[in-house]
Amino acid sequence: MDDMLEKNKSASVKPEIAKPGFCCIGIVDSCMLKCQMCQKWKEDAGTMGIPQPATEEWKRFIKQLRDVVDPGFEIDFGGGEALMKEDIFELISYSKSLGFKTTIASNGFLIDEKMAQKIVNSGLDSIILSLDSLLPEIHDSMRGVEGVAQRVLNAIKYIRHYSKTIHVGICSIIMEQTVGGLLHLAEWVNSNRDMTNSILFMAAMQPNNTEFDEEWYKNKYDYFWPKDLKKTNEIIDELIRRRKLGHWIGNSVEQLEAFKAYFNNPSRFVKKNPCNLDRAIHVSSIGDIFLCFRYALLGNIKNGDDIGRIWHSEKAELARNDIRKCQDNCHFLLNCFFEGDYPFITK
Repeated sequence: MDDMLEKNKSASVKPEIAKPGFCCIGIVDSCMLKCQMCQKWKEDAGTMGIPQPATEEWKRFIKQLRDVVDPGFEIDFGGGEALMKEDIFELISYSKSLGFKTTIASNGFLIDEKMAQKIVNSGLDSIILSLDSLLPEIHDSMRGVEGVAQRVLNAIKYIRHYSKTIHVGICSIIMEQTVGGLLHLAEWVNSNRDMTNSILFMAAMQPNNTEFDEEWYKNKYDYFWPKDLKKTNEIIDELIRRRKLGHWIGNSVEQLEAFKAYFNNPSRFVKKNPCNLDRAIHVSSIGDIFLCFRYALLGNIKNGDDIGRIWHSEKAELARNDIRKCQDNCHFLLNCFFEGDYPFITK
């Protein structure tokens, strides 16, 4: 009888829900550039005309998040261009006061000396600046505005003037227009350790704010998909070699291996294990809360919805089950919250 009671008791206990491992707040949904591989500068029908949360509503969410995650958890502020948000530095400082690490991804366009001082004074831990090539004609062409590359280089100098400790990283997209110069860019970062701390590579993806197309890389947006896969693989292999030697490359070896698998067969899921975005929290510019944007709207911070209750809700668990079955090599899985499962499926 005791054995049966113990068995029934064990069957009724739900498995422990893992804590979040990633949080991205898409603080704005607009941008001043006109990047060919990202169309955040176009209006998003899903957010158009909908009010954004007030500063205090963002703060309430951040405070709630503190009780859900481990100490030292990182909040990523993204966009669009996050520096367009008027209260961004107030939110960063508030997050820091609660013990969070904070990161911003930026195109660097708005960072003059005054802005650099605000960035440093906010307590921001890390800023990742987009730079796809050391050749201005390539970077500016892909970003759609002349002079962007030089603004990024100036931004690095301004930030370093006010802080020697803030992490300044470079983010570069592996695509047809840039692949030939990636090693040069990686070497530039590795040789300028007094100015930059890392270079992070991302795989080309279907542009934001475009209608989903499983074979986008063959159709309308094929122009920035790497054409010479042998050359692309060789360059990524060289990045892996340098990464093992201790060069300042932010990607893990496992993630770089996953890029190779993805470019060789983008329709084949690159991981052996399920997608790990079941441990992610995404909040849109209008306050909608998701684990993954493709699966179940779970709440909105403007309604006062508590992220702790949401994280442990039945609706969130159903979304997790759907996410674990997903076989899509999406932007967030490959580029933003990659966790290595080596070796990968490569055939």
